[in-house]
Amino acid sequence: MLCVPLRYVDPSKKRGGVYRASVRFGRSRAGQFVARHIARHTDPHLFRLTGGRVNMGAIINAPLISTGAKSGQPRMVQLTYFHDGRDVILLASNYGGTRHPQWYYNLKAHPDCEFGGERFSAGQVTDSNDYARLYRLAERVYAGYSDYRDKTAPVGRQIPIFRLSPR
Repeated sequence: MLCVPLRYVDPSKKRGGVYRASVRFGRSRAGQFVARHIARHTDPHLFRLTGGRVNMGAIINAPLISTGAKSGQPRMVQLTYFHDGRDVILLASNYGGTRHPQWYYNLKAHPDCEFGGERFSAGQVTDSNDYARLYRLAERVYAGYSDYRDKTAPVGRQIPIFRLSPR
């Protein structure tokens, strides 16, 4: 993997028109299809080829490399993120699905990971005030997180939030 500094994503930064259009598309039926079936396969390659400067949309993402909970083998997935100070924040939204994504279980079993080529230790956010604050920030980065919360509420799944602290 190409080692480039992880781009700092400030959730309070004002976003431009291209970003807002990308979010609107990402929240659409077609955008969700592209995210689930196309971008998740192409973004890792674009990240490597461009040093993290280009992906399918204006929403910034990077690769998470974790250790498989059962296999012990390296697993990679491209994820949207933002920063809270020096820490990276990830939401295990799974597109609003009824179950947590596989990487959630990997980080729970093996918290040491790499994200965007940097080394971190992951911890799930359990404090309710911190969780609420971080979720509000996440919605500023990608408004679709509110859609995901609405989709998971009827099945009683709360979307987990992870804080990645530099090692």
